[in-house]
Amino acid sequence: MVFFKKPYTLRRYSLPVYIKGHASVPYQDMQFLMDVQTEEDTVKMDADGAKSGQKLKVFCDSPLLVEDAERQQKADRLWFQEKWFACQNSRLSENTMLRHYTAAFVECPDQEAPPGSEPQTQEI
Repeated sequence: MVFFKKPYTLRRYSLPVYIKGHASVPYQDMQFLMDVQTEEDTVKMDADGAKSGQKLKVFCDSPLLVEDAERQQKADRLWFQEKWFACQNSRLSENTMLRHYTAAFVECPDQEAPPGSEPQTQEI
């Protein structure tokens, strides 16, 4: 289903690797065709006050990965409007001929460097 989709950068993380006792997470920045729609902002209260963040609804033909603590898999990140967003949930919708994945993304509180500006690994 390519009706409203445009190419967006998706950062997909691999499982952690350990080199000389240090863990790092390799990743790959890829282009995916997606329909990205903005939703309401979220407000999170903490000791420093209120912090707002943006939510996105995403439609895609490919599966999107969410955080999996047991496998140590980091969630996919989406580069949208000069910010990174983390995949919170993703489900397959196949109740029509327009089979696709629907996902929710939230703005990452700790922003990484933009696509193409750093090595393809992240220290943890």
